[in-house]
Amino acid sequence: MQRSQSSKRHKKGQVKIEFSPKLITSWGGTVALFSRFFDKIELRGLVEKIYPVRESSNNSTGVYSKLISLFISVLNGGTKFSHINYMENGLKIFERCFGVKRLVKSSTGITRYWNKYNRRSLTEILLQNISQHFLRPLLNNVGIKEDTLRFDSTVITRYGNQEGAKKGYNPTKRGRPSYHPQLAFLGSGYTVNFWNRSGNTPSANGIVDFYSQTRGFIGDIRIERVLADSGYYDRRFIRKLEEDNMEYVIAAPLYRFFQEIAHYQTDWTWVDDGIEVGEFRFSHRDERWGGERRYVVVRQVIKRRPKATGKQLSIFKDEDFGKEYRYSLYVTNNQTASPYDIWCYYRPRANVENIIENLKDGYGLSAYNMKSFWATEAVLMTICLILHNLVTVLIKQVLHTVDKDRKLRTLRMEYLVIPALMGKSGRDDVLRLGISNHNRRTKFTEALARLKDMKLIFYCNAVEKEVLA
Repeated sequence: MQRSQSSKRHKKGQVKIEFSPKLITSWGGTVALFSRFFDKIELRGLVEKIYPVRESSNNSTGVYSKLISLFISVLNGGTKFSHINYMENGLKIFERCFGVKRLVKSSTGITRYWNKYNRRSLTEILLQNISQHFLRPLLNNVGIKEDTLRFDSTVITRYGNQEGAKKGYNPTKRGRPSYHPQLAFLGSGYTVNFWNRSGNTPSANGIVDFYSQTRGFIGDIRIERVLADSGYYDRRFIRKLEEDNMEYVIAAPLYRFFQEIAHYQTDWTWVDDGIEVGEFRFSHRDERWGGERRYVVVRQVIKRRPKATGKQLSIFKDEDFGKEYRYSLYVTNNQTASPYDIWCYYRPRANVENIIENLKDGYGLSAYNMKSFWATEAVLMTICLILHNLVTVLIKQVLHTVDKDRKLRTLRMEYLVIPALMGKSGRDDVLRLGISNHNRRTKFTEALARLKDMKLIFYCNAVEKEVLA
């Protein structure tokens, strides 16, 4: 029968909209995974050991509540404190599943706590506590016996009137004040140290102390070699590594005298299409550098490798020679490996840049800031050393995600953005995840099973003297 012309036709996009008082969240994956994960590792007890500033007010939500509020906001895509304000939808689900009576609902509620870290002494206590009660047990639990140690720094542009924000090297926002934090990583992807610094601080400033402190943080892990970019080409750092019998591969700046050596280098070894390597020995005139060292130089043909790293020689502007290449230079105390192997040792250091990009893009490293320099350091230290490392553990041991997909934004779309409804089954609370795809449901179920069987124990012994707010 032919349909009547007067019958109503469905109009796309004109679905009726209503509001529901039911406990619903779009972040069911965050709730399901991380509430169990934090409970598994007894994060609440860790927080009590780690954070030296306590809250004495009876009206306070507690330090753990504030940390969970921050972590949930970051995991769900927040990149600044104000994004906590949008957590109100589904807040009761978060509170119930994470075992917190009251989560922070506004940015002022959480920044008020972090602003209490207004002295360098407090951030130093916090860093030592993170090392003692979290980092060492974590690295011991995941079974890292040996690894590479990598150092890098990054620029964080500031737009307000923050303490310590100074004009310095800023390749993307020239002339803007910034911070220039220093970070240390293991080759396995864990962040093991963090210092905030003013924007006008050179990369290598304080690196000897930073390196020594980092060695203490990672405990008995054997360091295969130290890797660092040209910002750490510093005589004090290099001589310290040599005193410690520590193998290193550090990028060297292409100073004029190094460019001349590369220019007149004749002994090149072909290793791949458009790639040649060579080596030479060099001693600085400044006697404080010590004796001569081994240098490895790499040149890549630009036409064949347009994405090649390195720099063109800049001192021979009137000559065509050298314009077709990009050069890279490295200093090392490894005397036996081939030049190509030395280059290969250094190349994974680029993973550090990916981690820093992930910290900025996924964890809000560039946006979480307060007027107080030390308060900013405290919160960034928390994000880098605790939350990032916990997510790394979860990815490696529970989700079994391949290296290239270890960015938080990828994890967020695959596992965290899942609609969920909080209901009851008898007297028990039940979180019902809205996953219709069979394969995705199986994948999530298997991850929950691995999480249940995961063994990650933090041995929390002595606690630092309590500091009341």
